[in-house]
Amino acid sequence: MPNLKDVFRTAVAALLFLVFASLLTYNRSNAAGTIKSTAPARGYYLTTGTFDGSHALAACTTGYHMASMWEIHETSTLRYDTTLGFSTADSGSGPPTSSFGWVRTGYSANNGNTDSGNFAGIDNCNAWTSNLSTDYGTMIAPFILWNSTGVEVVSPWHALANFCSNSLQVWCVQD
Repeated sequence: MPNLKDVFRTAVAALLFLVFASLLTYNRSNAAGTIKSTAPARGYYLTTGTFDGSHALAACTTGYHMASMWEIHETSTLRYDTTLGFSTADSGSGPPTSSFGWVRTGYSANNGNTDSGNFAGIDNCNAWTSNLSTDYGTMIAPFILWNSTGVEVVSPWHALANFCSNSLQVWCVQD
Protein backbone atom coordinates (compact mmCIF):
# COMPACT_ATOMS: atom_id res chain seq x y z
CA MET A 1 0.00 0.00 0.00
CA PRO A 2 1.46 3.41 -0.99
CA ASN A 3 2.35 5.69 1.84
CA LEU A 4 0.95 9.19 2.19
CA LYS A 5 4.27 10.84 1.23
CA ASP A 6 4.38 9.03 -2.13
CA VAL A 7 0.77 9.95 -2.93
CA PHE A 8 1.47 13.59 -2.02
CA ARG A 9 4.63 13.70 -4.20
CA THR A 10 2.77 12.18 -7.14
CA ALA A 11 -0.09 14.66 -6.77
CA VAL A 12 2.30 17.62 -6.54
CA ALA A 13 4.26 16.38 -9.57
CA ALA A 14 1.03 15.97 -11.59
CA LEU A 15 -0.14 19.42 -10.56
CA LEU A 16 3.18 21.02 -11.51
CA PHE A 17 3.09 19.19 -14.85
CA LEU A 18 -0.42 20.57 -15.58
CA VAL A 19 0.58 24.12 -14.60
CA PHE A 20 3.72 23.94 -16.76
CA ALA A 21 1.79 22.49 -19.74
CA SER A 22 -0.91 25.15 -19.48
CA LEU A 23 1.72 27.91 -19.40
CA LEU A 24 3.33 26.50 -22.55
CA THR A 25 0.02 26.38 -24.41
CA TYR A 26 -1.40 29.69 -23.09
CA ASN A 27 -1.91 32.21 -25.88
CA ARG A 28 -2.10 35.75 -24.52
CA SER A 29 -3.84 37.07 -27.69
CA ASN A 30 -6.74 34.68 -27.09
CA ALA A 31 -7.12 35.50 -23.41
CA ALA A 32 -10.67 36.20 -22.27
CA GLY A 33 -11.75 39.74 -23.06
CA THR A 34 -9.21 40.22 -25.85
CA ILE A 35 -10.69 37.95 -28.51
CA LYS A 36 -11.35 39.93 -31.66
CA SER A 37 -13.51 38.95 -34.57
CA THR A 38 -11.58 37.56 -37.49
CA ALA A 39 -14.36 38.45 -39.91
CA PRO A 40 -13.15 41.33 -42.09
CA ALA A 41 -15.36 44.38 -42.32
CA ARG A 42 -17.26 44.74 -45.58
CA GLY A 43 -15.52 47.18 -47.93
CA TYR A 44 -17.02 50.20 -49.64
CA TYR A 45 -15.63 53.04 -51.73
CA LEU A 46 -16.43 56.03 -53.92
CA THR A 47 -15.27 55.53 -57.51
CA THR A 48 -12.47 57.68 -58.85
CA GLY A 49 -14.20 57.95 -62.24
CA THR A 50 -17.55 59.56 -62.98
CA PHE A 51 -20.66 58.10 -64.62
CA ASP A 52 -24.02 59.39 -65.75
CA GLY A 53 -27.21 57.85 -64.35
CA SER A 54 -27.53 55.15 -67.01
CA HIS A 55 -23.96 53.88 -66.41
CA ALA A 56 -23.89 53.98 -62.61
CA LEU A 57 -24.80 50.29 -62.16
CA ALA A 58 -21.68 49.20 -64.10
CA ALA A 59 -19.26 51.58 -62.35
CA CYS A 60 -17.94 49.29 -59.60
CA THR A 61 -15.03 46.90 -59.89
CA THR A 62 -15.40 43.10 -59.74
CA GLY A 63 -16.43 41.96 -56.28
CA TYR A 64 -18.32 45.20 -55.62
CA HIS A 65 -21.69 46.57 -56.75
CA MET A 66 -23.43 49.95 -56.74
CA ALA A 67 -24.40 50.49 -53.12
CA SER A 68 -27.85 51.01 -51.76
CA MET A 69 -28.00 53.78 -49.19
CA TRP A 70 -29.00 51.16 -46.64
CA GLU A 71 -25.93 49.01 -47.32
CA ILE A 72 -23.51 51.84 -46.46
CA HIS A 73 -25.56 54.02 -44.09
CA GLU A 74 -23.73 52.79 -40.97
CA THR A 75 -20.12 53.38 -41.98
CA SER A 76 -18.76 52.33 -38.58
CA THR A 77 -19.46 48.70 -39.51
CA LEU A 78 -17.65 49.02 -42.83
CA ARG A 79 -14.09 49.55 -44.09
CA TYR A 80 -13.42 52.26 -46.66
CA ASP A 81 -11.26 50.73 -49.41
CA THR A 82 -8.56 53.35 -49.93
CA THR A 83 -6.85 51.28 -52.64
CA LEU A 84 -9.93 51.44 -54.90
CA GLY A 85 -11.67 54.58 -53.73
CA PHE A 86 -11.34 58.28 -54.17
CA SER A 87 -9.63 60.12 -51.32
CA THR A 88 -8.54 63.61 -50.38
CA ALA A 89 -5.59 65.00 -48.43
CA ASP A 90 -7.40 64.58 -45.09
CA SER A 91 -9.37 61.36 -45.79
CA GLY A 92 -7.14 59.12 -43.69
CA SER A 93 -8.67 55.64 -43.80
CA GLY A 94 -12.19 57.00 -44.27
CA PRO A 95 -14.25 58.35 -47.14
CA PRO A 96 -13.82 61.84 -48.57
CA THR A 97 -16.46 64.40 -47.63
CA SER A 98 -15.95 66.61 -50.64
CA SER A 99 -17.58 64.51 -53.35
CA PHE A 100 -21.10 63.33 -53.97
CA GLY A 101 -21.75 59.96 -55.58
CA TRP A 102 -24.78 58.20 -57.02
CA VAL A 103 -26.43 55.72 -54.63
CA ARG A 104 -29.30 53.26 -54.97
CA THR A 105 -32.44 54.23 -53.07
CA GLY A 106 -34.39 50.99 -52.79
CA TYR A 107 -37.40 52.80 -54.29
CA SER A 108 -39.42 51.78 -57.37
CA ALA A 109 -38.11 52.96 -60.75
CA ASN A 110 -38.54 56.72 -60.66
CA ASN A 111 -37.24 59.55 -62.79
CA GLY A 112 -38.11 62.32 -60.35
CA ASN A 113 -39.51 64.41 -63.15
CA THR A 114 -42.76 65.36 -61.40
CA ASP A 115 -44.76 68.49 -60.74
CA SER A 116 -44.33 67.99 -57.00
CA GLY A 117 -40.55 68.21 -57.17
CA ASN A 118 -37.50 66.02 -57.06
CA PHE A 119 -36.63 64.07 -53.96
CA ALA A 120 -33.41 62.49 -52.76
CA GLY A 121 -34.23 58.97 -51.61
CA ILE A 122 -36.94 58.50 -54.24
CA ASP A 123 -35.33 59.68 -57.49
CA ASN A 124 -33.18 56.98 -59.09
CA CYS A 125 -32.76 57.76 -62.80
CA ASN A 126 -35.54 55.30 -63.58
CA ALA A 127 -33.74 52.48 -61.69
CA TRP A 128 -30.41 53.68 -63.14
CA THR A 129 -31.39 53.31 -66.80
CA SER A 130 -31.72 57.01 -67.70
CA ASN A 131 -29.20 59.70 -68.52
CA LEU A 132 -31.76 62.29 -69.61
CA SER A 133 -31.25 65.87 -68.49
CA THR A 134 -34.91 65.98 -67.41
CA ASP A 135 -34.63 62.97 -65.06
CA TYR A 136 -33.22 62.88 -61.53
CA GLY A 137 -31.26 60.48 -59.36
CA THR A 138 -30.08 60.49 -55.75
CA MET A 139 -26.54 61.39 -54.77
CA ILE A 140 -24.95 61.36 -51.30
CA ALA A 141 -21.78 62.44 -49.50
CA PRO A 142 -20.75 62.20 -45.87
CA PHE A 143 -22.15 65.32 -44.24
CA ILE A 144 -19.62 68.11 -44.77
CA LEU A 145 -20.62 70.95 -42.44
CA TRP A 146 -20.62 69.56 -38.91
CA ASN A 147 -21.95 72.69 -37.24
CA SER A 148 -24.11 74.26 -39.94
CA THR A 149 -27.06 74.60 -37.55
CA GLY A 150 -25.00 76.00 -34.69
CA VAL A 151 -25.07 72.60 -32.98
CA GLU A 152 -22.28 70.16 -33.65
CA VAL A 153 -24.21 67.26 -35.09
CA VAL A 154 -22.40 64.76 -37.29
CA SER A 155 -25.03 63.33 -39.57
CA PRO A 156 -23.69 60.42 -41.54
CA TRP A 157 -24.91 61.51 -44.97
CA HIS A 158 -26.08 64.51 -46.94
CA ALA A 159 -28.42 63.66 -49.85
CA LEU A 160 -29.56 65.62 -52.90
CA ALA A 161 -31.32 64.95 -56.19
CA ASN A 162 -29.31 65.63 -59.35
CA PHE A 163 -29.84 65.38 -63.12
CA CYS A 164 -29.21 61.88 -64.52
CA SER A 165 -27.24 63.44 -67.38
CA ASN A 166 -24.56 64.64 -64.94
CA SER A 167 -21.49 62.49 -64.47
CA LEU A 168 -20.82 61.74 -60.80
CA GLN A 169 -18.79 59.27 -58.83
CA VAL A 170 -20.62 56.15 -57.61
CA TRP A 171 -20.76 54.55 -54.14
CA CYS A 172 -19.78 50.88 -54.28
CA VAL A 173 -20.00 48.13 -51.64
CA GLN A 174 -18.43 44.70 -51.46
CA ASP A 175 -20.61 41.76 -52.61
